[in-house]
Amino acid sequence: MACASSVLGSFSNLQTEGIQLVVALDVGTTHAGIAWSLCSDFEKYPLRITSLQWPTNVGASQTAYKTPSVLLVKSNGEFVAFGYDAEEKYSELANDDAHYGYYFFKDFKMALYENEKLRSDHLFVDAEGHAMKTKDIFGHIIRYMKQRLLDDLKTRGNTVKKDNILWVVTVPAIWNDGAKQFMREAALAAGISEKRLRLALEPEAASIYTREILLERSSTDDQEESLVFKQGMKYIVIDLGGGTIDFTLKEVVDDNTIKDFHQATGGPWGGRTVNRMILDFLEDLLGKDVLEELKTNHKSSWLELEREVELKKKNAKGDKDGRILIQMPGELLDVFEKKTGKKLINSTAFESKYAGKIDIKGKKLRIDKCIVESCFKKCLEDIIQHTKSILEKPEAKGTQYIILVGGFAESEYMKTEMPKAFEDFKVFIPDEPWLAVMRGAVMFGQRPSVVESRIARYTYGIATIRFFLKDFDNPKHRIYEDNVPYCRNVFDKLAEVGQSFRLGETVTTEVFAHKEFMSKMKVKVFRSTEKDPRYVTDESCTAIGEMLVAMPGYGKDRKVTVSLCFGEEEITCSGINESNESVHVKLNLLADN
Repeated sequence: MACASSVLGSFSNLQTEGIQLVVALDVGTTHAGIAWSLCSDFEKYPLRITSLQWPTNVGASQTAYKTPSVLLVKSNGEFVAFGYDAEEKYSELANDDAHYGYYFFKDFKMALYENEKLRSDHLFVDAEGHAMKTKDIFGHIIRYMKQRLLDDLKTRGNTVKKDNILWVVTVPAIWNDGAKQFMREAALAAGISEKRLRLALEPEAASIYTREILLERSSTDDQEESLVFKQGMKYIVIDLGGGTIDFTLKEVVDDNTIKDFHQATGGPWGGRTVNRMILDFLEDLLGKDVLEELKTNHKSSWLELEREVELKKKNAKGDKDGRILIQMPGELLDVFEKKTGKKLINSTAFESKYAGKIDIKGKKLRIDKCIVESCFKKCLEDIIQHTKSILEKPEAKGTQYIILVGGFAESEYMKTEMPKAFEDFKVFIPDEPWLAVMRGAVMFGQRPSVVESRIARYTYGIATIRFFLKDFDNPKHRIYEDNVPYCRNVFDKLAEVGQSFRLGETVTTEVFAHKEFMSKMKVKVFRSTEKDPRYVTDESCTAIGEMLVAMPGYGKDRKVTVSLCFGEEEITCSGINESNESVHVKLNLLADN
């Protein structure tokens, strides 16, 4: 039997906790960044947020404040470099044929989304087949970013100590519960204190930042946007990331808080799918063996080509004739000639099925805009279709605004096509949308109470045994104890899909000792996509982990009341015994059991 109560959030007053600085660590699928603000500045100047600048030679607009999410380590696991430094170092090693004994990892964040049964010891394999624990990859990155921030503060003359910093690590809202726990554990392994760590849901953080931007704008002008954040206003934030697209659906409660009006949703339709389509086009044009040769034996040129594709994805406007220019690495031309016996020149283009749609001159490949747009088509269709399905829900009635954030929101194509698809809505893209999550995570860390409530994405419960109910229960679940019929595998519901939970609100359930000498009790936790599952063995149900509840004392009459919180960024739990004393409860949502 579950019951609910509400408590104040533990971060309601940062100063009483000794926090002087809030730092956001945003490790995205394709790029990562760091931002921070002083607690003493926040109340008066909430947008006074500093972002770390990463040195780069690429020159893309967002790369001053973001660096590629790539890691270079030695084969023994020793950290070498991260971000642009990792790309440059690996390119140098590859050019000198000295990259053997080094592992180069990228796109590892998607592993946490793609693995429903994520284990703590999950291995990620790089393009060369080298494996490393994914938690160690994230641990290296978070540890490096943490030290990079501390070094930067030192050079600025900032005397804030590590113990006075709250670290906020961003995670997609659509990650499963195990993936969020995985990221928390990686941050702890990187040296961040449990008491100084908080997760932030990426689209929610972006909505907080965008809200503040528009509130500031409304105070300085009389434009229509001043109406955005009035009480009762509903809006959708779409976080267009590199790996996933996250949708969070918010309603303004009052001048200071927001709440969910629907659970977070999304899918794997991020910007990297467009990159992959462009590379598939190049493979079709030049030959699979050509690109494989470049990727395997000319790694520096391959990285150069990948960077070029990333840039062109963001700026797909084309020239005056509607053509997109791709600068090809010199080694690509050499490999093509070696593999085909032909030079990569315009006559080659005429022989392909793309004749009339491409033009080759030297290292420059000019592509008709329609080819590039076709690479966006499937991704865009998925995003539009999902957005429309959300807007059709009864809860979405009255929604007027769609806010686009994330690195993919920088794409000229998305900026043009999304407003076209939703002409009846105001589509708003904040300045520097790729920084909205990172800056919003700082603001959330400063004042978590800005989020009044969240909505459960699933129905959660535990397996229990009760008396068998004739003409109701399925006989296959019937067992007998002392000739008394009981029903096992009963789904004891703790939270319901679509149910709203205030921050800090808890649901309690009672755990009883069933053996006199037992010191611990394992309680399996399940989730379901249905509102009222009957048994944990129903098709809609999935075992997601277990609670390990300490059972102090002796005898069968012992009871521990376990409190679970479903309104936070991740599920948390605690316990008390019948003497109202704290009891240790560990919730493990990874597939290690």
